[in-house]
Amino acid sequence: MNGQSGNSLIELLYVPDPDVNRIIDTFVSRFNTVYGNPDSARWDISKEDWQRYEFLGDRVLGLVVAQALFTRSEGTLNEGEMTRRLAAVVSNRALDQLVKKYDREIFSRLVPSCIGEQKTYGARISGGAFEAFIGALYCEVGLDDVTFFVTSVMRGLLEEHDPRDNAIGLLQEYFQKRGEDLPFYSEISRTGPDHRPLFTVRVHIPGGRTFDGTGMSLPEARRNAAQTALEHLK
Repeated sequence: MNGQSGNSLIELLYVPDPDVNRIIDTFVSRFNTVYGNPDSARWDISKEDWQRYEFLGDRVLGLVVAQALFTRSEGTLNEGEMTRRLAAVVSNRALDQLVKKYDREIFSRLVPSCIGEQKTYGARISGGAFEAFIGALYCEVGLDDVTFFVTSVMRGLLEEHDPRDNAIGLLQEYFQKRGEDLPFYSEISRTGPDHRPLFTVRVHIPGGRTFDGTGMSLPEARRNAAQTALEHLK
């Protein structure tokens, strides 16, 4: 997929809250037009090539999620903890839960007829289809574009397995137990391009102390600010 069609797909990947259904539709249509049968409703690809993309996509997901865990943990997770969280986030079970958020009919386009007709493929089909999709995207648009997209769509899974997910609640509980005023948050800045902003949030705690946190979304920036405050209160 080159030229205008490839550019339009990349633009869809960089939307902060990407429309995955639209991206899947666009990807399958473009892929079939260039490499297969343009009239096919499903991804027109052989079983062997689909499985090769599945293999590659599994490794791409692993790399992107590992990088996200390493960056987000900021030293709070050791190697063993990151390994366990990585395995949980990229498991077929987790990916199956992820893709249930998308339109079932549209997502089924990623499963070629030669795979979808195999009843023995069972529970792995959703995770495998997502991995094959990511592997093919990586080949078409490159690692940077895929990294942004994967990080966006898997943010919920990453936060679910993030030890800092409850930092805001823990910080509030800390001051509640002491009968002090509760922390409050203010947005300090928003930098970067519109399609990829970086937020900075400041948490204000009793005693006039403040701590800042940054993130790709306001909730993430608030959690990071709260986590920084908690670390200074230990």
